[in-house]
Amino acid sequence: MNTRDKGKRQRLIDSAYKEFSTKGFNNTSIKDIAKNANITPGLVHYYFKNKEELLLSVQNDIQTKYHRKYGTEEISQINPTEVLLEIKSRVENDPLWYLWRYELYSLGLKGEPYQKEVMNILQNGRESLSKPLQNLINNPSKAHALASILLACFDGLALQKIIDNEFDIDKTYELLIEISNGLLEGE
Repeated sequence: MNTRDKGKRQRLIDSAYKEFSTKGFNNTSIKDIAKNANITPGLVHYYFKNKEELLLSVQNDIQTKYHRKYGTEEISQINPTEVLLEIKSRVENDPLWYLWRYELYSLGLKGEPYQKEVMNILQNGRESLSKPLQNLINNPSKAHALASILLACFDGLALQKIIDNEFDIDKTYELLIEISNGLLEGE
């Protein structure tokens, strides 16, 4: 694929990310995505077989960007408080990231074909949290359990903030940091 084609493909992925996150997968048409990307609807099928393939391409793009951004850090150099604050900042700086996750969760709850993709997202999330925690806790099963709890906290707190603008996410994260540091110091 040449550079020009890659640029159009990426515009479609970026457009689909925005449209699926804000309108929902079932309420978004290929025509909506093409219009937002400033590409003709017929050309979408040149790059993607169908809307489902486009959805999975969006998820792959998000994962690739995330791993490029965070996958190069040395685990021993990770500061747990900084990580928690960065995760909190996503709600304010990139709420589409969470809206995207909730849309995928909703699709996954309805069963195949998206359930497996959502399972992978959750497993990858737990794994990416569990690895650095294992260096701090030195108990793999406890680190994995804490990673599961933290992932649920992140998603749940973000949902509360997105739904309720008055929700004090700062105070909540202060307590989450305090609890996490207390657990880690106890090890």
